[in-house]
Amino acid sequence: MSKVLLSQEIHKDALQFLKDKGFEIEISPSPNEEIVRQYIQNADAIIVRTATKLSRDTIFSADNLKVIARTGAGVDNIDVAAASEKIIPVCYTPEANTDSVAEHTLAFILALSKYLNKMDLAVRANNFAVRNSYLPVDLGGKTLGLVGFGKIGRKVAEKCSNCFDMKIMFYDPYISSNDDFGFSCVKAASIEAVFENSDFISIHMPYVKDNHHLINKNLLDKMKNSAFIVNTSRGGIIDENNLAEALSDGKIAGAALDVFENEPPQADNPLLKLENIFLSPHSAALTKESARRMAMHAAEGVADILEGKKPKWVFNRDKINI
Repeated sequence: MSKVLLSQEIHKDALQFLKDKGFEIEISPSPNEEIVRQYIQNADAIIVRTATKLSRDTIFSADNLKVIARTGAGVDNIDVAAASEKIIPVCYTPEANTDSVAEHTLAFILALSKYLNKMDLAVRANNFAVRNSYLPVDLGGKTLGLVGFGKIGRKVAEKCSNCFDMKIMFYDPYISSNDDFGFSCVKAASIEAVFENSDFISIHMPYVKDNHHLINKNLLDKMKNSAFIVNTSRGGIIDENNLAEALSDGKIAGAALDVFENEPPQADNPLLKLENIFLSPHSAALTKESARRMAMHAAEGVADILEGKKPKWVFNRDKINI
């Protein structure tokens, strides 16, 4: 009987799916890598969520490991190179949370454009006259700039174009400007052009070493002082200290983050003290529906490998020829 290790609990339907397949299930008492490493030794498969890191040492300590599955589209918490070296497929769930993260991004854009944080605080402070400040702005005709134009970025663009009549600009070196997306958009010649011309900027790119603090003072200084920036992709892409300075100094109007360089953010993170920013706890993908889809897709990937089938989504497929 094949053993499947869960670094954390997953949706009950996915758990039942694995049990119905006849797999032995073991759940680590903690998602911490040192604890997971103790339980992975005899596992044939492991399903991990965001809180668990799988380093090279952990992957190479698991002699029986045949598949790693990640409940999410990002695999930056897994040493994929080490997994590929051991010919272990890394299954992931790139289509499970697209709508959920896109909707969260839209919620941020709408909240920023209507200054909902400031309006809420004003009403609670009996400052009803704030309504006469005319701070909120309409989205129609505004330019949305997207950094990264994969599934989620395109979904956000589609909704903002079709629902709010926004102009769409994107920067993604891997996307052709001739692709037909079903809505009007312009490919920017550079990331700088996105920051210079956008009223709203939304980040939708993976975190890799080369992207660390890609968005820093240099790019933030190019934004309009009326512009907003949103990140629902990965922390570490934005230099949070530089962002805090830009927000504090009024160089940009506002920001919204679902992800942070350190999660949870440290108590002394300057962003926590600002009022012109919305924050959420890396929860954009964690709707009831998305949580089930991610768990089910990860479980299906595990079952496919253990049953000798070809999984639909394998991140390192080209490296291991599966």
